[in-house]
Order: sequence, then structure tokens, then C-alpha cells
Amino acid sequence: MKKNILFYLILFCSFALSEVKIGYVDSQQIITQFEGFRLVQIELEKEQKRLEADYVTLANQLDSLFQVYEKQKLLMSEDRRLEKENELTQKQRELQEFEMKNFGPQNSELVKLQNQLLKPVLKLFSDACDTIGKKRQFDYILDAGTGAILYTVEANNLTEEVLEEMNKMASVSE
Repeated sequence: MKKNILFYLILFCSFALSEVKIGYVDSQQIITQFEGFRLVQIELEKEQKRLEADYVTLANQLDSLFQVYEKQKLLMSEDRRLEKENELTQKQRELQEFEMKNFGPQNSELVKLQNQLLKPVLKLFSDACDTIGKKRQFDYILDAGTGAILYTVEANNLTEEVLEEMNKMASVSE
């Protein structure tokens, strides 16, 4: 009996004295100080400037065509005027398509390039968090800015247990 009490006392003390080790990372500081992020930003700015210059060129072409049309429309035949109006409409559509393709909010060329350039840097960041987490035996590493979990010990994953409990609770309530 004394051995059982001693065993439970030691077991309880070990659980009570064990602690969860949590670390944090300031991702904003990493973004501003890590050279890889800076290089990605420089590359994105170059591409954005190039695309903006292309856009301005297309817009200037459209504007020039429109000015020529406005000056000459009274002298044009009906067929020629309609042809020029169709040409202007087509150029305007091309300009809008260029803008959506390259600067649109989702899946634009700029966003795709950003994702492509950031992918290896973000993998490096994730790998570094995993390495430090394992080496220093953290249970969790959090991002101080977003609160996102960057690293966790798989033993702390309760997903399957919660899912099982939810299924039990759902079947009881039916």
C-alpha cells in the first residue's frame, strides 16, 4: 500500500512539476531583418514597376488613339468611324484585362510571383522554427504578431480526440 501511495505521489509530482514550454517569434522583425525577405521585396517592386510602365504605355496608346479619333471622326465615313470605335473598344478591353491579370486582387501575376518568391523563404522560416523547437524542446512556438502556432509537439494534437467526442455527442443528441 505504501508503495502504491509513493508511486502515485511521485507520479502526481512529476505531472505537477512538468511545465509546458512555449516560445514566441516576432515575424515582423524577421521580415524586416532577414535578407531573403528583403530580396523578395526588391524583386516584387521591380516587377511591379515594370508592369506599371507597361500599363502606362497601353493607356497612353489608348489615349492617343482616342485623340486621333476625336479629331477625325467628323471627316470619317460611317464604316470607318465604326471601325475606329471598335478598335478603341478593343484597346480599352485589353487595358482592363491587362490590369486585372497583373494587378487584380487574387491570382494576379504579381500575387503569383510573390507566392513563388516567398515559398522558399517561408519554408526556411518554418524549418528554422521546427529545428529550434526540437533542439530546445519547446511544446509550442507562437508568432507574437498573429498568434499563429508555428511549431507544436504532435503529442499535443487533440484533433482526433475532439472529433471522436463530437461524434459521440452528436449521436447522443439524435
